[in-house]
Amino acid sequence: MSNHFDRFKTAIESRLRGPAFSGVLQRLNIDPKRYWLLMDLFHKLSTREEMQGQLGRQTRILRFSAIFSAAMSGVAALVFILIQGTPFALASVSLGLTIFTLVAVLLSEAANSLVNPDEALALAHQPINGATYTGAKLSHLLNIVLHYVLGWNLLPALATPLLKDGRWFHPALHLLVAFTLGLVLALFCCSIFGLVMRVVPARRMKSAAQFIQAIPGVLIAFVQFSPRGTVKRLFGVVLTVYAPLENVPKWLLGFVLATVAIAITVVGIRSLSGDYLIRVSSMVHGRANAATRVRRSLLGEIIRKAFGGQAGRAGFDYVKRMMLRDWQFRRQLLGILPMIFFMALGVVSAGMASPLSSGFTSSHFVPHLLGFILTIVCAALPYGTDYKAVWLFLLASDRALARFAQGIHASLWLAFTIIPNLLLFPLFAWRWGIADAATFAMYSAAASSVYLAVGLSWMEGIPFGKQLGPRQIQGNQGFARMIVFIIVSLVAVGLQYLLFRNVLAVWIATPLIALAAVALTRKSLHAFHAAMVYQLGLTTQMSTLIYKEVGAETLD
Repeated sequence: MSNHFDRFKTAIESRLRGPAFSGVLQRLNIDPKRYWLLMDLFHKLSTREEMQGQLGRQTRILRFSAIFSAAMSGVAALVFILIQGTPFALASVSLGLTIFTLVAVLLSEAANSLVNPDEALALAHQPINGATYTGAKLSHLLNIVLHYVLGWNLLPALATPLLKDGRWFHPALHLLVAFTLGLVLALFCCSIFGLVMRVVPARRMKSAAQFIQAIPGVLIAFVQFSPRGTVKRLFGVVLTVYAPLENVPKWLLGFVLATVAIAITVVGIRSLSGDYLIRVSSMVHGRANAATRVRRSLLGEIIRKAFGGQAGRAGFDYVKRMMLRDWQFRRQLLGILPMIFFMALGVVSAGMASPLSSGFTSSHFVPHLLGFILTIVCAALPYGTDYKAVWLFLLASDRALARFAQGIHASLWLAFTIIPNLLLFPLFAWRWGIADAATFAMYSAAASSVYLAVGLSWMEGIPFGKQLGPRQIQGNQGFARMIVFIIVSLVAVGLQYLLFRNVLAVWIATPLIALAAVALTRKSLHAFHAAMVYQLGLTTQMSTLIYKEVGAETLD
């Protein structure tokens, strides 16, 4: 089966490299020769797993996603056949799922391709115009469109003749509409970043791109976690505002909307083909005048004295700055931040009665929500964009690396344990009283410190020092750990509910949990330090694959 697929793929590619398609590329101001050179280069980088996070170039993951989509759409098609639905209703469902999937995926993929093009730094001095590079860079989006359109629409299209009022030509019509819609969405998502480049400085494009990527996740989380009836009320407001449009003919309204969408898409795509390569360096490196002033802060002095001296402070500042700057880390957390925000909003809006009261309250979930955030952060922290710079840590001694690990722990502990509990303390004191708030805050800090110790032991190497490749995305280890975390946290919530029925039991349990957190943290820091040393050892061994030491006898 794979041999037939490879032959089919080779035949299509040979046709595309012919004079007919080359003429189309030339009319789009794309140099065909350099376009195919770039395509071959990107393919080689993809096979070597150098193209980070680009779904269109990770064939195995993309095929799995398409097969999953095909299975889901096949179930929907079978249901419509059993209930004898109409082809229009089935097409609406499959096309709606296609739009939902493509918008979420293509926005992220276009941003990762256009706003963080690391390989373009080596090509900026080459005689390649912006249209050629942009066309080659975004060609992998067509691969995404092809897989998801077929995944969500192939089986429903084949099922349409079996439905009520189905016709023999409906499958071809369904697939034609689906492919047209997917292509338009791909061009529209790319044009968004072209328009943003017109108004946003190149050095701020990373922040703007990640804000755009967050929009679908925010909307999904808002629909899922907002109070009941909120979405319905918003739709009512929208219908009220646009009520005068009911008198406008539907064909005229559709023509105007289509014209505006096409105009926006064309202007955005043309913006990408201008001086795109000139702005690449500024986009990749970000602001040159970032806030890196040398200053003596009180917090830095506290970290230096309490967490391993100057090396500990270096680890503290390193993680703090890189979490705000690293593209891959921010991109990984971007998908879960809306969910975490609305989950926290749901916990707060559920009443937040005192956990020392007689009943079960949403406040029991607070320490474990912080633990969930810490687990996600620790799982994402080892991977980053500038992983090749990990050789710099070879200059540090083994003792300095141990203290460096202490500083990393201090940064995570302050950012995700101490500060959240301090921010929540005034709210708890206002709702429950100072005594209950202080008791719960100390317990929450101790419990979330245990989660941090466990998450720290999972970090396999120097933070931001590894490449996030397909093996990490496909691996089952992170999924298994998340299942274990959910089970353990639910058991802990139940035990916590029993514990908080007696204030004296909480006072006794809190210092015991804190002592357990200290013991676990020591073991985790030792394991984390060993993982960093092991990664640096692998880095030194890899250099022997490239270079060979020449002895004196060889020179003679």
